[in-house]
Amino acid sequence: MLKLLIPVVKVLGATLGRNYEIVLHDLSQEPPVIVAMENGDLTGRDMGTPLTSFGKSLMEASEIRDKEYLANYPSEAPDGRKLRSSVAFIRDEKGSLIGFLCINYDMLQAQVLKDMSEFLTTIDPLSLAGMEGEKFSPPAGDRLEDLILETRKILGKPLRFADRKERYQAMEWLEGKGFFALKGAIPELAREFGKSRYTIYGDLRKIRAAR
Repeated sequence: MLKLLIPVVKVLGATLGRNYEIVLHDLSQEPPVIVAMENGDLTGRDMGTPLTSFGKSLMEASEIRDKEYLANYPSEAPDGRKLRSSVAFIRDEKGSLIGFLCINYDMLQAQVLKDMSEFLTTIDPLSLAGMEGEKFSPPAGDRLEDLILETRKILGKPLRFADRKERYQAMEWLEGKGFFALKGAIPELAREFGKSRYTIYGDLRKIRAAR
């Protein structure tokens, strides 16, 4: 049964990478032995390393009789690195425990990323009275498109179908939004209304003079 799991050990090691140690223990022998292992340098073990005291305690623990595995419990490498470990209990046809399939994960890199994430996403409120956070305007091209789209929604139709009164109303609204201060505003609006630039310039002068 344990021989069937050796390819599983190999594929898990290759798939999960060097931060994962995969170990298959044969508990039917005395003392128990490692029969397959990938990325053993994580804990510094080799094929001749004996079962840990924790593993021996598991073999004798009555609490695991009805369990198939223990997942994500804390452990520690010889150099003090924090690990996250899991173990599957391999039993024969009679239900006797014959093996452990263990996965140990080195959390160091993940912890570094977590710490970086917390640092890079932490913000402090402004200490200046009456001031809010800075807001950056979108690029002119995006702003033009957004305002023209909003104008279409207000009129309820494409701008080229607007009559003169509707065109004036739309341009008054756009003027209030700062549309005409954006680069390329006049040519873009002229295309939308299907009018010449001179017509749009003339309308804008009238709107501004009436204010």
